[in-house]
Amino acid sequence: MSTNYTETLKRIKDAEEDSNREVAEKKKSLETELHEMEKDADEEIETARKDAELYVTKQVDAAKASAQKEADALLQSTERKANAIAAKRLDKKEFQKIIDDIVFSEFKE
Repeated sequence: MSTNYTETLKRIKDAEEDSNREVAEKKKSLETELHEMEKDADEEIETARKDAELYVTKQVDAAKASAQKEADALLQSTERKANAIAAKRLDKKEFQKIIDDIVFSEFKE
């Protein structure tokens, strides 16, 4: 019976060692997998950050171009209006009224 008891203890010990070895191997495998997942996540985050920066840069450039286009159109429109007004001939009466308004504007206040 002693031998049977010893063999049973030995099998239990062997099973425990096998279990511990399997757990250690699984732990190592999971740690390696986790490390790879973290590395992949870091790379994806970096790629997403670069893509976001590029998108923002493109949007800012597009907004600048649009604003410049609008400013140029407004400037052209204003220049055409100014040229039209400058080309308009005033008769003597209109010219005298403008001069009077400018000269006497200080006295009106």
